Amino acid sequence: MAIARTGKLANSEVRQMNGWERICREVIKNGLLRIDLEDTIWWTNEMIATMLGVSPRKLVGKKYYEILPKIKKPLSFYPLSPVQKGSRSTSDEIYVSHLEKWFLIEYFPDFNSKEEIKGTICCIQDITERKEKERQLEQMDRVSALGNTAAAIAHEINNPLASISIDLERLLKDKNNRRLAKDHTKILRMTERISDIAGTLLDFSRKRPLQFKNEHANAILDEALAMVANRFMVENKKIIKRYTKNLPSIKVDSHQLQQAFLNLAINALQSLKEKGTLSVITSNISQVKHVKVTFKDTGCGILKKDMKKIFDPFFTTRQDGSGLGLTIVHRIINQHGGTIEIKSVLGKGTRVDIFLPSVLQ
Repeated sequence: MAIARTGKLANSEVRQMNGWERICREVIKNGLLRIDLEDTIWWTNEMIATMLGVSPRKLVGKKYYEILPKIKKPLSFYPLSPVQKGSRSTSDEIYVSHLEKWFLIEYFPDFNSKEEIKGTICCIQDITERKEKERQLEQMDRVSALGNTAAAIAHEINNPLASISIDLERLLKDKNNRRLAKDHTKILRMTERISDIAGTLLDFSRKRPLQFKNEHANAILDEALAMVANRFMVENKKIIKRYTKNLPSIKVDSHQLQQAFLNLAINALQSLKEKGTLSVITSNISQVKHVKVTFKDTGCGILKKDMKKIFDPFFTTRQDGSGLGLTIVHRIINQHGGTIEIKSVLGKGTRVDIFLPSVLQ
């Protein structure tokens, strides 16, 4: 393990340093920095350099606040004074945007052989995975709360809509109002559109018990894709199926999973230009006992800045979208103990990978 350091040390501190390096090699898996009283990094281990994507020697000699690009002044999150003056430890969490990572930084007083504070020790841990799980749990809580609100809104919308629709249909049948038929028809279409939105809200909020049975992913996909096959054909777009035969069964609610697959197919359809393709692929990930289902399209793709919001309720980039399609997909996959991953390149297309636990044979 490479260790970088600079400066002259007393013999006792050299011995202490050798012991420290042995601990770093044998025990510590986190990044470490040692900083003097002038805020200069004089020692690092290799792990912190790996985390930041630089050589350890490029960190030594820098001020602690210079190790992140474009930062040339002390960072507010870095509480050196309380550590150095108060002889106590503290910690903080930071997000490093250019690395797209979260770090937990713990700060401890660094003593010399005379038990005098000579600086600060920083222990840095990559907590990106933990923060992502926390974000997912927080999102699920928001979805649950919004589901209750959506149900109430949908019911309130549906009641007056039913009356409006009945009255409009009655007017359309009245010969004396034929000259107004065009306007009436337009209004009726708008009420149907609102009714569709209300229906989506109800689907989003509905919490019926799932009926789990052993099913086959290929069969559920076929049923979902059959519902949009005609739309693909009419719009001169293509569905390509590449199924793996003899996949292990998955224990799912087939109706719910079919809804998730249908939503993904519709999303792909709406993103495709004429002659665009949607490839639907299944495979067996036997090492982790999962069935993988992939939707890969050649559509318009998703902006990088929008990727973190795609599962948020009511987030949409389409004028006629409800913003609930992917939220519903995410919830259904989570309810089945699965995971969903989405990758997208603007102008080239989007890939959605779904992993569902397979039934042990």
